[in-house]
Amino acid sequence: MSGLPRSARLDAELPSPAAHLEFAVTHFENPQIAPWHGGGPRNPARMLRAQAEQAAETGYCLWWWRERCSGELVGYCGLNRDEVEGEPIVEIGWSITPARQGEGFATEAGRAALDWGFDRCGLDRIVAFTLLDNVRSRRVAEKLGMT
Repeated sequence: MSGLPRSARLDAELPSPAAHLEFAVTHFENPQIAPWHGGGPRNPARMLRAQAEQAAETGYCLWWWRERCSGELVGYCGLNRDEVEGEPIVEIGWSITPARQGEGFATEAGRAALDWGFDRCGLDRIVAFTLLDNVRSRRVAEKLGMT
């Protein structure tokens, strides 16, 4: 598979500690990000390496997205292997830095990630999870056609 997902305003990047660790650490330290488990993964470098390995194996991962016009990283969005009640699944997930939330980046990157998963990787099913009270995340899922 060549290339990476793109959207109208964003380019996906393969996760890399060298390129994304500083942003990831700052992102996950923000109390608005993933408050249900203390602000994100305990080891962002390990997360970045694991996602890069997953991309090499499957062709998909949680990509880090950069706004083309500003060159700024805005967050991550993509596809992740997981398991629910013993069943392997592929989940779509997103996390946009709070300063850039509300600009449509999660929906835009989410659409590109779903298209990549179905069209480029041949996935049959992609699921999404969010907390019931996370209204913004639920709205993104709805805009993406998730039920």
